Amino acid sequence: MSAARQDTTLLGAEGARELIAFLTRSDGATATTVLERPVRQGGPVHRLTLRRPGRRAAAPEDGQAGPAQPHLLDRHVLRLAPASAHVDTPPPDLFPAGAALLTNTGYRVPGVEPLPLDESLENTIARARPRHIRVLVDLHAEQAAPSEALLDLHDAMFRTAKACMERAQRPQSFAVVVLGGVDAARVPHACTGLFTGFAKSLALEWPDTSVVAVVHEARDLIAAEPDAAREMVTEQFLPVVYHAGGTRLLWQAVAEPGEHVEARPSARGYTVVAAGGARGIGAELLLALARRDRPRLHLIGSTDPDGDAADAQVERKDFIRTRTTGPQPMTVREANMAYDRLGSAREVRATLAALREVCGADRVSYHRCDLRDADDVHTTVRRITDAEGTVDLLLNIAGTNRAASVEQKRLQDFRTVRDLKVRSYAHLKAAFGSRQPRLWCNFGSFVGFTGQTGETDYGAANDYFNTAALHHSAHETREFTLGWTLWRDVGLGATPLMRTFLAKSAQFTAMPTAEGVDHFLHELDQAIHGQHTPVTVFFGDAERTAIEAAAPGYLDFCRKASGSHRTPAASLGPRPPEFYVDDIVDRAPGRLTVVRRFGLDRDAYLREHVVAGHPTLPGTFVPELAAEAAMHLVPGRVPVVIEDVRLESFLRVYKADRDEVKRIKARLLSDGPRESVVAVEVTGDVLAPDGRLLVKDRRHFTARVRLRDEPVAAPRWEHWDDHGAEPLADPYHVPNPAVLLSGVFVSTAGTRTHPSGRRAHYAPDRSGIDRWFSGLVVPSVLLDGLARVCVLDRAELPGHGGDWTPLAVPRTIRRIDLYGGHTDASLAAAGTRVELYSLPARLDLESGAANRAVAVTAAGDVVLQIKDMTGVVLGHVHQTTGAYRERPRGAAPARTATPQAQEATS
Repeated sequence: MSAARQDTTLLGAEGARELIAFLTRSDGATATTVLERPVRQGGPVHRLTLRRPGRRAAAPEDGQAGPAQPHLLDRHVLRLAPASAHVDTPPPDLFPAGAALLTNTGYRVPGVEPLPLDESLENTIARARPRHIRVLVDLHAEQAAPSEALLDLHDAMFRTAKACMERAQRPQSFAVVVLGGVDAARVPHACTGLFTGFAKSLALEWPDTSVVAVVHEARDLIAAEPDAAREMVTEQFLPVVYHAGGTRLLWQAVAEPGEHVEARPSARGYTVVAAGGARGIGAELLLALARRDRPRLHLIGSTDPDGDAADAQVERKDFIRTRTTGPQPMTVREANMAYDRLGSAREVRATLAALREVCGADRVSYHRCDLRDADDVHTTVRRITDAEGTVDLLLNIAGTNRAASVEQKRLQDFRTVRDLKVRSYAHLKAAFGSRQPRLWCNFGSFVGFTGQTGETDYGAANDYFNTAALHHSAHETREFTLGWTLWRDVGLGATPLMRTFLAKSAQFTAMPTAEGVDHFLHELDQAIHGQHTPVTVFFGDAERTAIEAAAPGYLDFCRKASGSHRTPAASLGPRPPEFYVDDIVDRAPGRLTVVRRFGLDRDAYLREHVVAGHPTLPGTFVPELAAEAAMHLVPGRVPVVIEDVRLESFLRVYKADRDEVKRIKARLLSDGPRESVVAVEVTGDVLAPDGRLLVKDRRHFTARVRLRDEPVAAPRWEHWDDHGAEPLADPYHVPNPAVLLSGVFVSTAGTRTHPSGRRAHYAPDRSGIDRWFSGLVVPSVLLDGLARVCVLDRAELPGHGGDWTPLAVPRTIRRIDLYGGHTDASLAAAGTRVELYSLPARLDLESGAANRAVAVTAAGDVVLQIKDMTGVVLGHVHQTTGAYRERPRGAAPARTATPQAQEATS
């Protein structure tokens, strides 16, 4: 019987009740149990059925019949995202008087003598009793595999923290500064995670100590020190912050379900090497993979599956009694460990037997090997590659856990937990050499992402897996790390003690085996399709609650990206949107041409935006057309600035039965590690009523798009008070022959003038946005409403008196800044309140004077900004009567306090 089944038989009535209580905490979840006859000897088994709305379903476990169960954990992709810092306190001295310094660099910090990393370290700490600990790490000369000197420094971090605890005096601050820990393209150095993972767990263990890790692109302390000092008084959510390319970055866990793909290998099968996969969750996943694909399997492990087979059926108490007596007695602890090895051997034998039954005895091999021994690993890998050639998939599964606080943890245990992952990984990389596996999958942990009390070693090792996967993926290696939470029926989470802890703590979701298998096969299929995601973390409601309690507001920061754009699971960036892309008719290096057919059936929203009696594309939708073309030309990056927008002729649909075919041409102007710049032109042919070509490629719009890897962090805006504000009706909603908006384009409320400019509330029509614009990447409806706010004012018309408000259409926009990755759909779905501002108080739209319009969340974060818009006034609407007056041809601009270009059209 496998370990999973043995543990399942332990789930009696009381255990079932505990798990139901734990699993049904979230709203809308229901759970039931069914009493089943045990498969083999043991007590009664209760099988749980959990149902939650809105979660992808996993296949039934063990091939049993019955409905699939909804997932308890959601898939999250980890990425570095820009985050602004709001600091009211002057930054402190990074190295205050009396600080203790640990470092592997040759830098000299005035007034701070580096501590020795030898055996005298603890005594030095005991004598100095430092109130501030500083760790300065230089990675610029380090390889992806940590050097012995780097691991010595890592040990010294733990030894220092432990020495402080032994003196019963936690320091006031513990700061780690990693030089050369990230590059300008926001790719971490592989070894960065060793130090950030340690910091995350230590911060949870020492809540009264200021713990932070600052990872900097700079290679010298002089350049990094100002940023590091500011971070000592800045919120990071998780206690880790990156500085790269002049941008401050925090980790974002973006909820992405990933794409469904069908990725089946050929009938010949493929070769899998599993390092440490003969027991626990590795065994379950290998069995699932064997049943589905029947690959050639090589399992590497330290357990001798045939050792002491004669004792396999002996009870623990009898084994211990026998081994603690006799001529060479063991201690009770040694006897317990020996019995555990017997259990491990039984599990390995059972796994191998099951795999050979499915794949064939000649297709499953077991290699006994100590993964912490470089020579042993090299010999084993050479034996496998000599027999198989290139390995298709490496599953790096080995790991152990010995959770304990820094005060209670032994240095030997710290090294054991860390090294089984870190050294094993390095030895495998070195052993494969130039014949690296085609796919490399690390089994990581949720703890590597968030840290966990008592896990300074395990958290560091798993965060190393995260940064190593990001590092190697950026260098054209298909490597990915899966951040698992605890499994319910196998591994650490399956023990009765851990089950009790889970039920009481409610900090972790106990994941059923079937769901874990489903997640794993999904990620593998993505990778087989060449769409791997370097770091994926799975967590559910319990983890979200724990995260929010430990880092209030962090999940909101993550959700900004989750709703901003839909991304394929295996992409390193967002998928190019396709609302305005029918077909790419021409593609060459640095350029492409997109065709889009506009018609009143598919683009019925144009009927709600009418200029001179004709359905017309709003001018504020030009950034969307430009952004979509640019994102197809430079996949993986997102638009952050749209500039030099020129609106030369209206894009109209004149007849319901005739589409208007337009060409969107994109040309790459520059492409650097920080930013890509793309020029976009939209043209269309002018046809006579009988279909004859009158003008070829008449230009409608031009624009330039700046794209980066991530959205830009939002700047702050101080909201105006309403003193002196006066209500003013939006003239575009009053019936008139010039520009009339309705439906989804009625997007503002509370329009009013203000002594500093103009104001309004953004009031999106959620149903209209969901129907028409859920796929847009630029918040075009918001942009439309913001531009309209700019024209709000009272003007005096010669011969007609005052109280007239202009109607205008835009002609040029110098710059549009997009912040935070928001879209109309994400703002509407979240119910985000947005305030609209336009300034200065007096401006002339047609003069080209400097002006500015800003959309700001209630929390003060800028969503988007328009700078220096010009336009043409078509006429005026009377605020009281609703009368319309066309602007006379050749007339001078009306005296108005604000006409600025409107979203209207072009």
